[in-house]
Amino acid sequence: MPKSILNKALAELKTAGKKDSSGKPLDALESLFECSQNYQGNFRGFIKELIHTTFWESQNYSANPYPKICIELAALIDSHNSSLGYVEPAYHSRKHFQDVCLALTALLDQPIKPVQKKYDSHDSWEISREDAWLLLFCAIAHDFGHNGSTNKTPSELEKFSIENTRMFLSQSTPDPAEIKELLAKQIEPIILATDLSTLSLLFAKFTEPTANPTRVDCMSMLIVEADLLASALPMRGKLLGILLGQEWASSNPKAAVLVSSDQGRLQFLEYIRFISPHAIMLKMEDIRNQSIEQLKD
Repeated sequence: MPKSILNKALAELKTAGKKDSSGKPLDALESLFECSQNYQGNFRGFIKELIHTTFWESQNYSANPYPKICIELAALIDSHNSSLGYVEPAYHSRKHFQDVCLALTALLDQPIKPVQKKYDSHDSWEISREDAWLLLFCAIAHDFGHNGSTNKTPSELEKFSIENTRMFLSQSTPDPAEIKELLAKQIEPIILATDLSTLSLLFAKFTEPTANPTRVDCMSMLIVEADLLASALPMRGKLLGILLGQEWASSNPKAAVLVSSDQGRLQFLEYIRFISPHAIMLKMEDIRNQSIEQLKD
């Protein structure tokens, strides 16, 4: 298969930090998400192209079920979003799903190093091929059915995405017991972690004096970082804040004004962190701090 635009953008990102004297692959990251923004096909086509990039082909293994179900889930999301009786949410659209899948790929493709901080339990951060594909599936599924509103009860929208995912798996996988175990032990906690209001609780699993994060905790952190990564960039992040403001304009006008303002963006950037060794290798904390300084200037 000829090298795709996505493959070329990911390859450029892989070498960008070495070329830049600052070590920050910022321009390459901005370009990566431009590929998502400008992509003309549907979500299914995007995922099909993504799993044929160099990284995902390197993660394949015998009897791997994920390429098939990732494409099928993306096709179902296409069908769902195309049949909406209203305009697709401005922020939580399929473009956001694409951004998260790209960000996850960029993170997982980093050559992580052993412990750099006291909460970096290196063994737990070792992501197997099966784990990587499960994370991609979660990235595709994490906002499935999002209607552009905000949570009225704890993790309401995340639970709705989990239920949509459960229904999809029940129709595509013949073993109900296997589905139940996969959902309860991995998919549910990973998708629930993307509720931004619970971020401090997830951080505590890594920063408390007695912290001993599990593999699923680390996988949850990676999906959260993938969910937030584009929003931390100076240019792409500002655009995404404006889109989120447009999305919330009818359901939560006060929050809509704040989230699209410099003040709201500064509060967001000071609230989040990138702590995985993958994000550290990608210089995401440096980039987040650069975005903060630009807003303060």
